[in-house]
Amino acid sequence: MMIGTYEHRLDKKGRLVLPSKFRQELGDELVASVGVEQCVSLYSKDGWEKLLERLQRMPFSRSKARDFLRVFLATAHELSVDSAGRILLPQMLKSHASLNSEVSVIGVGDHLEIWDRDIWNKYRQDILANFPSIVEGVEWEK
Repeated sequence: MMIGTYEHRLDKKGRLVLPSKFRQELGDELVASVGVEQCVSLYSKDGWEKLLERLQRMPFSRSKARDFLRVFLATAHELSVDSAGRILLPQMLKSHASLNSEVSVIGVGDHLEIWDRDIWNKYRQDILANFPSIVEGVEWEK
C-alpha cells in the first residue's frame, strides 16, 4: 500500500525522482494521467490494468461516464523509470497540475498523486479544517 507524503523537486528537464519507498511497489513501467483534482495520478502497470477493468464496466451510454473516460484515458501516458529512479512527466500533465519545481508526492493506497507543493498544502489545510464533517459524510463499507 502506498501511503505518506514526500517532498521532491522536478529537475530542469521536468524529471521527478520517485521516492525509493514506492519504486519497488510501482515497478519500472508506469501509467500517468490527470488526477481528479489538480494533480497527476500515477499507477503501476498492474494497477492501471485493474483500474481499466473497472472503468470498462462504466455505462458508456451515460454522458458523464463518456466525458470522464475520454479525458482520463486520452490524457494517459505510459512512462518508464530510468536507472536513477526518475520519470519524465509529459508537459500536458505538468500543466494540468500546475507543476513547477517543488512537488509533493502522496500515496493514495493503490496509486500516487503528484501535486504542486503549494497547491497540495492549501488543499490539505482546507480538508483538515473540515475533517470532522467530511468524516461524518463518508459512507463506510460494513
